[in-house]
Amino acid sequence: MENKEQIVRTLFEKMLKDGEVYAKTYKHYAKDMKDFRSKVQWKFGPVKGYQVYTETEYSYEMDAEIENPDILIECNNLGHAKQFLKNEFDDMRDLANTDFEITAPQFADFAGADPWALASALVTKLPSFRPIVEKTQGTEHSTAVVIPINQSLGTLNSQAIPYAVLEYFINKAKYIFLYDICPCRVNRDCKNYDHDKFGCMVLGRGVLRMKPNIQGHRATKEEALQRARDGIAAGLLPGFGRLRSDAINRIGGPVPDTGDLFNMCYCCPCCCVVGGIKHAPSYVREIFRRFEGLTVSVDEMLCTNCGKCAEMCIYGGRQMANGKLLIDDEKCFGCGRCETVCETGATSITLEPGSVEKMIARIEAQVDVT
Repeated sequence: MENKEQIVRTLFEKMLKDGEVYAKTYKHYAKDMKDFRSKVQWKFGPVKGYQVYTETEYSYEMDAEIENPDILIECNNLGHAKQFLKNEFDDMRDLANTDFEITAPQFADFAGADPWALASALVTKLPSFRPIVEKTQGTEHSTAVVIPINQSLGTLNSQAIPYAVLEYFINKAKYIFLYDICPCRVNRDCKNYDHDKFGCMVLGRGVLRMKPNIQGHRATKEEALQRARDGIAAGLLPGFGRLRSDAINRIGGPVPDTGDLFNMCYCCPCCCVVGGIKHAPSYVREIFRRFEGLTVSVDEMLCTNCGKCAEMCIYGGRQMANGKLLIDDEKCFGCGRCETVCETGATSITLEPGSVEKMIARIEAQVDVT
């Protein structure tokens, strides 16, 4: 019977070799690994080896250590190492509760950052972490959308579309919970928006199971609707949907993700944690889908390449390169902020007829707010 060390060695060597297969077969590999360069050192007790990622180039070596690794992954408990290598962990937070350690030496003194959270974010692009990241994020069922608040989108049932959409979901909800603060703005000490006035809200029967780690309270529909009105009036973007990561940790505190917890945030361009999605691999970014039927266009004759829209975009949809505006349509969430800062009218945002109904149908297929 093989001992634990030999089992871990066999599984680890397979993991290193599988990296080559993943690089050749995953259709978004080149796009996801663009500009990604990292030396990754692994140590599972006496078993060790390293990987080197240089954009699309991949190499590895077993039984070796690399000088000055960017990411160091260690686990002395061979039982836990075996569980990881066999994809038996269901959540990154479960991994954090073991002796599994992920460190990024270059960020060791990064001010205000949770070392585990920061290091964990760095490994999402590593193929060996994809199974646990997919389970953590709930990619099979999670879905979310950002609702642009641009006046150019028109109205629905005689109301501005953003408020009409929020009103629809709030009026359907029997159980509503409002957070008394916005953790994103508090953690980043936001200077532009109120920390206390525009906290997230949660709708659905899952509210009854919540044990929130952030101060809040059960609320009436009218109180929730007023928060929606105030948030939109302040220029904050509503974003909502079913997000397993929120249910089990960040705001649910924790609640099993059973499809009855609807998360709604009011996002600012300076502090929103979702902005980090631009660094995530495609299989995670696909959770946050653009509003159905929404188009963002740029009139090149009117665009002066001033860069203001790129400065405003937190999702990576717009960037400047050599004085020219570059648009990554796959990263564009259709938030509409680019249109609001465009001084020449070069950027426009439109919705096809029936778009609201299609978006609502997509969200309701995954989460029940009643």
